[in-house]
Amino acid sequence: MKKSRTMAILISLAAVLIVALSACGKSNNHANQQASFRNEVKSTKPSAVETQITKNNDLWYLSGGINTKSNSGFEAYKFNSDTKKVTIYNVSKYYKTYAAAKNANALNKEGTLSYSFDTDSKDQAVIKFKGKLSGIPMTQTFTIKDATTGKNKSTKLHVTGYKIVRDIDEDKTNNVFVKIAKK
Repeated sequence: MKKSRTMAILISLAAVLIVALSACGKSNNHANQQASFRNEVKSTKPSAVETQITKNNDLWYLSGGINTKSNSGFEAYKFNSDTKKVTIYNVSKYYKTYAAAKNANALNKEGTLSYSFDTDSKDQAVIKFKGKLSGIPMTQTFTIKDATTGKNKSTKLHVTGYKIVRDIDEDKTNNVFVKIAKK
């Protein structure tokens, strides 16, 4: 009887040890996986948002969610920090780079807008756009709410960016504004 209790205790301790070690291994793998994306968005501070969005050659995609599908495609934004202009395209999917989208002849230009960065009363970053899309005057704002990351299932590309509230003429919608994360 004493021998079977000792054996049961040893087996229980071994099981606890195995569970603890496997949990440590999983958290280390997750940390290493996250660290492999060098341009992942982490901050929603206004100065960090402006730098992250304008200081690169990336396309930024606006959609309802990371895996939202649309029959008419969604918008891709290409910022030019020198001119303070953004060119907006309609695209059918996420592309790994601007060059890849251009080579696929997938950039259907909608127009060019002026943009500026500001903060609201809650010290949240706000991007303001003004100009003409498809010949129609328009203004819109993106209020940055939170950082987001994920994997687009259809393209299998890792994306990073922001959860935003898009406001066009007092019509507010929740969207994501993301770019492709690079390893």
